[in-house]
Order: sequence, then structure tokens, then C-alpha cells
Amino acid sequence: MNIRVAQESDVPELADLYYQTVQTHGLQYYTLEQTQAWAAFGLSERFFRQFIVDITTFVVVNETDILGFAGIGNDGHITSVYVRHDCLHQGIGSSLMRVVLDYGKSQEMKRFYAEVSLFSVGLFKKFGFQVYDTEIVERKGVKFERDLVELKC
Repeated sequence: MNIRVAQESDVPELADLYYQTVQTHGLQYYTLEQTQAWAAFGLSERFFRQFIVDITTFVVVNETDILGFAGIGNDGHITSVYVRHDCLHQGIGSSLMRVVLDYGKSQEMKRFYAEVSLFSVGLFKKFGFQVYDTEIVERKGVKFERDLVELKC
């Protein structure tokens, strides 16, 4: 398992990984309507491409496939941590989180923050993030609750 910076050519595979993971595991935490609205973001090529390439995104790869990805902005905003639907609970998310946090610290970031789904809040808490609020967001006319988390260094 290797970790590298995402390339623009990775975007289609990352979009599929995102879509499949949300569709497969989202229903454990959200309604069908919420899950479908969340997953649909992976089908929007223009917006998903920006989601990946406008920030620093790291990918975990094996010999043939991408197994997960995580992105971080220049201000410490962790924009994503997704693991392929059939690779959960194998340490991939933790590896990505370590790389993102190490990268941020190397860039002298003093605060990391994210808006996280019920699906991934446990991973963030594992790395010391604290929930400081919740928010309701709307996607395609569907409302979601997310936790706002932060880690101060």
C-alpha cells in the first residue's frame, strides 16, 4: 500500500470510489433519500474534479487500484476522507488521516477542521478531533446533519 498525491487522471476512479462507498454504507446512517443525494455529488464531474484538484488530495493505492483518498486545504480544512466500500476497517482511513495531519503540520497549520458525516466522525475522534457543533446542510433539496470537528495543535 502506497500513498501519493492525487493526479487529475485519478478523478474518474475517485468519483466512482466515492459514489460506491456512499451508496454501500450510507444507509447505515442516513435515509435512502439522503444517501442518494449525498452519492450524487460523485456523478457531477465538474464539481467532483474541483473537490479533488483544488486542494491537496492524497490517495492510497495498491498494485492496481485506488483504495481511498483524503483532501486538505491550505487552511487546515480536511475536505474528505473516503475509503473504498470493500476496504473499510483495514487501516486505510487511519493511514490517510496520519498523512493529512502530517502534511498540515509540515505546512505549519495550527488548526484542523472538518464537517463530518455520522459515518466518519469516529475516525476523526480517534485522532483527537473534538465535536464543537452540528450543522444542517441541504443537498439536492435533502437535509443532512453533520458534526463540526476541530483539532488544535
